[in-house]
Amino acid sequence: MWNYENLEVYHKAHGLIFVVYDLVKKFPASEKYDLVPQVRRAVKSISANIVEGSGKRTSKDFVGYLYNAIGSAKEVREHLKVAVGLDYLGEDEAGVVVAELRRIERMLVGYIEYVLGKDVK
Repeated sequence: MWNYENLEVYHKAHGLIFVVYDLVKKFPASEKYDLVPQVRRAVKSISANIVEGSGKRTSKDFVGYLYNAIGSAKEVREHLKVAVGLDYLGEDEAGVVVAELRRIERMLVGYIEYVLGKDVK
């Protein structure tokens, strides 16, 4: 089992939840049941996958969850791109979050390499 609480990437992903929740408040009411819940679920999934995977026994299992976290980060990026395209957000405000998502993705890739090097079975 792994300790996620000391991981900077976990704290960055967790903190991003609150930033994104504030951002989606700008979306129109018509997105209340479509884009808003999708973005919220995806952003929460990043840190949730890190936490859930940390409870797995093997490196391989944990890495699978870390890859899921990367996938969730990419999903949030796509939803924000859609929001910009629909004029719900400006490119600048979405860009700040997208830049942070890219940093988180890079950190996750680095952590995956570290975990695979430990090869816990």
